[in-house]
Amino acid sequence: MKHDETKKILLDDIDHFRLKAKYYESLHLFEAKKYAEKLASNIELALTTMPSDDDTEIC
Repeated sequence: MKHDETKKILLDDIDHFRLKAKYYESLHLFEAKKYAEKLASNIELALTTMPSDDDTEIC
């Protein structure tokens, strides 16, 4: 799997967890909401260090 494919999957995961957080908030499940938001933030942070397929230095 290429880096860009992995990034696309992770971006979809981020969107999924943010959507879940809104759903949990609507049910007043605030701890679950915070957990989903943290998961999304952690994945987003990991993406900032992930190289793209165009980066030739890291393979």
